[in-house]
Amino acid sequence: MTNRKIKNIIYLLPAFLLALGAFISPPDKWLPQLKANLDTYRTQYAPEKVYLTLDKPYYAPGQSIWLKGYVREAGSLRPSGKSGVLYVDLLNTENKAVEQLTLKIVAGKAIGDIALPTDLPAGQYHLIAYTQYQRNFGEENFYNQAIDVVGTTTASQKNATTNYKIELQFFPEGGDLIAGLPSRVAFKAINPNGTGVPVEGTVFDNQGQKVLDFKDVHLGMGSFELLPQAGKNYLAKVTVNGKILDYALPIAQPGGYVLRVEETPDFKNWQITVTSQNTPAEPLILTGLSRDALLYSEKINVRPGQPTSVKVNNDKFATGIVRFTLSKSNGEPIAERLTFADNHDDLQITLTSDKKTYAGRDQVTMQVTAQDNAGKPVATDLALAVTDEELVKQPQNALNLKAYFFLTSDLKGQVEQPGYYFAGNDLARKQALDNLLLTQGWRRFNWQEIATGKFPQLNFPAETDLAISGKLVTNKGKAVEGGEALLYLQGQHQTFITTETGKNGEFSFPGFDFTGTIDVVVQGTDARGRRDRLQVKMDDKQYVPAIPAFSVPSWSDGLLASTNKDFIVASQQQMASAATTNSNYTLRSILLSSIEVKGEKDVFVPFKLHDKADVVINRRELPIAPSGNIIESLQGRVAGLQVYRVGQNQFRASIRGQQNSPLYLLDGMPILEGTVSGISQFDISRIEILKNTASAAIYGGRASGGVIALFTDRNNDEPKEVTPGTYIIIHHAKGYSKVREFYSPKYNGTTPASNEPDLRTTLYWNPSVKTNAQGKATVTFYTTDCTTSYRAQAEGISDEGKPGRGEVLFQVNSKKDNS
Repeated sequence: MTNRKIKNIIYLLPAFLLALGAFISPPDKWLPQLKANLDTYRTQYAPEKVYLTLDKPYYAPGQSIWLKGYVREAGSLRPSGKSGVLYVDLLNTENKAVEQLTLKIVAGKAIGDIALPTDLPAGQYHLIAYTQYQRNFGEENFYNQAIDVVGTTTASQKNATTNYKIELQFFPEGGDLIAGLPSRVAFKAINPNGTGVPVEGTVFDNQGQKVLDFKDVHLGMGSFELLPQAGKNYLAKVTVNGKILDYALPIAQPGGYVLRVEETPDFKNWQITVTSQNTPAEPLILTGLSRDALLYSEKINVRPGQPTSVKVNNDKFATGIVRFTLSKSNGEPIAERLTFADNHDDLQITLTSDKKTYAGRDQVTMQVTAQDNAGKPVATDLALAVTDEELVKQPQNALNLKAYFFLTSDLKGQVEQPGYYFAGNDLARKQALDNLLLTQGWRRFNWQEIATGKFPQLNFPAETDLAISGKLVTNKGKAVEGGEALLYLQGQHQTFITTETGKNGEFSFPGFDFTGTIDVVVQGTDARGRRDRLQVKMDDKQYVPAIPAFSVPSWSDGLLASTNKDFIVASQQQMASAATTNSNYTLRSILLSSIEVKGEKDVFVPFKLHDKADVVINRRELPIAPSGNIIESLQGRVAGLQVYRVGQNQFRASIRGQQNSPLYLLDGMPILEGTVSGISQFDISRIEILKNTASAAIYGGRASGGVIALFTDRNNDEPKEVTPGTYIIIHHAKGYSKVREFYSPKYNGTTPASNEPDLRTTLYWNPSVKTNAQGKATVTFYTTDCTTSYRAQAEGISDEGKPGRGEVLFQVNSKKDNS
């Protein structure tokens, strides 16, 4: 990996401080303004964070990714009230979408699933989740998780590359080395694929004298103490693959400030020490920033060569990254340090199974308990996954909800094994976390821009619900301002809504709430009511975020070598069922109650989008159907069209033997096949049939089985020809993605049990386990036919922004074991 790529991953503090140097304000005025600007940013702009909980860490083709999304205010971590729509994209390495979900957000949560294609190639994919509002703050703030899809061949351990040069960088605490002042220097060593590597070496001065030895303590990161001398440069020598490599340390400056932050032995305070060299005695200001808020500020007087120390209480700050900045009295920043506040105020989640060992297809009753750190019950909402411990291996120190919301979402670059920093409270983990914060820097927002009152430009408004939008233009592409767009759907007497077009011809119909895809008609007129030479152009919303430029190492290659085959076999037996969805929509049924439906009346005379039908049958040419079903009257009237009975007075049509049913239109509006039987034959003036693929293409993929267009004789109006694709169009509007219910069979004797082997790798998934006022919930499910151990994991975050996670193991001893 080149130095340029490394700089994109690791935050270089000196460069940051130079950039902040442009922010200079009169003494004693910039601090109140900074606080006011941060308050504005936190309350009025209120950026969001998104996180996904998944049922397992990797998948096989044909399996389903079961997921739950959390959408939170970045500052408070409470449920966001801005966005009502969450997007989840599964992208391949070519940045093409395998699947794109649109999920409804309720109280800061959304649930969904992705059914992986059975022929999906094995490899690494990226699961990216975001809201439209998040796009205002950059794609780097999206949730982005690498997902492995394992193939039918056994994964093999990749041979480690032995001939490479590690990247080793050094980061003086606070920003600079100052000659004559002792300083802590952090370092990070990574290999070409971006993962940390163990490293040890020796620092020499430019006269070849040994100064100190150093060694990493976790994932290539560590720190050491250095007293740089004036006129000396320093070089680190490290042995890599039998070769001695040289790495230069930053050059010490002749004058400046050193900022040191250390926790006191009781872990209740930070001891912050400032020393200076070759600088005038002057008052400085120390500020502490956390969760987009200025929570601490103090003026300190610093004299050259005399350390000045202050104590800052941890309880001033919420759990998360704290950013201390040392500035001159005019606001010019001169040193910065990140540290971490942990109030240990997580939810305590406890899972308890009613037995330790179960038989095959046995019922499991599991108690879920949620308490705060004082032991008081908490009513909350958790996601629970139960997976086969033998076939679903958990990655070491994987990303979890707390690690994401409180750490990685605020840091630049990839954080390796983020769960490690919260898996315990020992001193070694605290030191490792401190080294991480010394080497990877803040990314939440551009601090100096916020300080000067320059806020992000909001180009993407928050989506509280679904909207159907587009533009009205002339046939020469000129925007039609002040025109009218009209939208309607289904029914002989159409219900409709209208809106005025904006300066750029744009229009939007907000307030939609439906699942799947519907066909709506959108019609445009200009300010004078004219329709000629106008075009309606709908927004396609085909946005695809970019996957990271750097690759994420696949942890599963070696881990899955022994279980890959069994995992694939089990996946082929995985059972899932889709919940049925009623797609017989009316306009009123897909709108929120706050949206006004203008009324019911004839919007326009019958129309058609196609130029010429293959067959046109007038009313007088149709025999009277004995059943009253107009489809029956078509029997024997059109070559290539077959009509057959499917029930009492129920008929179906097939054009040229197509397996797909024809698309039925009533006065140009798509209707269901079942709706046709309820139409009186005497209300139909003519029927047009499109058998040819080319002639039916205007109606899209739903017309693959041909088109049967019915036209009424309302007011005895004659049909009006409409040029396809101009001022009136049929738009295939996408609603929320269908959400399936996880299928968990019940072997309780009330329903017939399948004789097929039950080898599910995800035994149970429940995205919404709700604890009551006593902090308790109970779930039941049944084991499979495998003799194995299972891991149940639950995680969530309360409405007050407190995360929690719990797990339990239990055994299954099955007599039906097929392994």
